[in-house]
Amino acid sequence: MNNKEAIIKIADRVIGGHDTEWNMNIESFDWVPGVGLYGIYQAYQKMGDKRYLDFLIGWAERHLQEAYKQITVNSVAPLLTVSYLYEETKNSEYIKVCTDLAEYVLNEAPRTVDGGLEHTVTEDVEGFSDQVWADTLFMVCIFMANMGRLTGEKKYSDFAIEQLCIHHRLLSDGNGLYFHGYNGAKKDHMSAVRWGRANAWIIYSTMQILSLTGEFKEREKICEYVQAHVKRLSECQRADGGFGTVIDNEKSYAEISATAGILAGVKLAVDSGIVDKKYQAVYEKGCDAILNSIAEDGSVLSVSTGTPVMESEEAYLNIPCTPTLYGQGLAIVAL
Repeated sequence: MNNKEAIIKIADRVIGGHDTEWNMNIESFDWVPGVGLYGIYQAYQKMGDKRYLDFLIGWAERHLQEAYKQITVNSVAPLLTVSYLYEETKNSEYIKVCTDLAEYVLNEAPRTVDGGLEHTVTEDVEGFSDQVWADTLFMVCIFMANMGRLTGEKKYSDFAIEQLCIHHRLLSDGNGLYFHGYNGAKKDHMSAVRWGRANAWIIYSTMQILSLTGEFKEREKICEYVQAHVKRLSECQRADGGFGTVIDNEKSYAEISATAGILAGVKLAVDSGIVDKKYQAVYEKGCDAILNSIAEDGSVLSVSTGTPVMESEEAYLNIPCTPTLYGQGLAIVAL
């Protein structure tokens, strides 16, 4: 199975599924469907198959107004795809909802003591007061960068750049990898684990934000972060091309959503010229790990379920795996 065949298989699993469980239910407005939708849009861009565009438009017709029901950082995620759908359709309803939520993020979303977006979720859990998570760069900051590009409103791009710089500064371990989260009130990284998917969110989101925002004062510094990150990631890649759910723990299980997000980000870094072309080998080596994890029905396997900042490294190692929409979406993006 080649990459294109795999993309079709993975995407068709999403648009043809009738899942009702949280991990694969695309008929809701939240971050998990948001990443899945983004994957379907990328499949449409790659394959030109109108079935994918029709699916996304139908989803927007059914769910777009849900954007106002429970506004959090994480639940903004589907609007990244909606912003791209606006370019395809020029549907004014799409850009209105995107603008309304971009204004919420800009003016009302809670910030930590360090100025970072506080990680807020729709799940029924206690809040994460003063916590910055790597996840947020993907869930909202790519969207804000794209809104800056779409509307010409520099305030959205500036916000995305500001958050990009804050997240790199607070989450970097100083040696190329990234921690999952940072607690501004306690001034620590909580369990201080270099979680695989956190590193995927960081590298992929950084490259997307750089491509959408153009030149800015701190760009060179961010590129230095990218260079150090890709170097360390290449050192952590396993013999089969995958990456561990704890990136620097060789005994942790290989996790495919992290692998896919990392590979996609590394490929963009190579293509942009920010890192040396030798790192193309990281991408090529890793694709087999994804292809070997696709079930007959198109489900992407070896994907860890939803993962807050856990209390210990051991807790990360025990997160169970199940097919998820973010696993499907990130696998499409990588391939």
